[in-house]
Amino acid sequence: MNNQKNETMDSSAVYTMFEEIKEKLDKQSAMQATPAPATESAPALAPEDGEKIESLTTKLDTVSEQLDRPLKHHHTIDFMSNWVLIVLVATVVAFIVSLWIINHQRQNLSQFRDNDLKYRYIQMHGEAAPSDILQLRNVFDFNRNPDSIRIIRHQVEKYERLIQEQVENEARARLNASEAERLQNQAETVKGGK
Repeated sequence: MNNQKNETMDSSAVYTMFEEIKEKLDKQSAMQATPAPATESAPALAPEDGEKIESLTTKLDTVSEQLDRPLKHHHTIDFMSNWVLIVLVATVVAFIVSLWIINHQRQNLSQFRDNDLKYRYIQMHGEAAPSDILQLRNVFDFNRNPDSIRIIRHQVEKYERLIQEQVENEARARLNASEAERLQNQAETVKGGK
């Protein structure tokens, strides 16, 4: 702590040192500027004045070095502090709660996918007897069988793909029939026009 006080001086102390140096230099320059009478010799500086000037210049040098040095900020975390402990515990609790929510959502989405596949499977067969529904619940819920689920998914996807192709072929056939009818009408108008 004492070292830190020595390194950082307040501006009033620095200003005071500068003023003292200025006064000493003014006195010295005034002595040199005024010609001394030939009979009198110039007063010499007292040894205490030289020591004071030297000590002030060393202080000035250290202060200027401190001002030139970039400031360094040190951040520390004290784990024994109440606020840090509270924030740390709150973060861990939030993380655990978010993991629980994500897992719950994942299970919901999985259940929705399964229900969708069951619906599409029943729609593929056109009807559902109670024994069929019980069999689906057995495969999906009670005794989950991934192989059976994969087979059902492939059957449903193949059925839906075939239905889509059938719809596209029927639409194409209707388009071709309407195009053929239009061409037939144009041929008759050209034939009748001659």
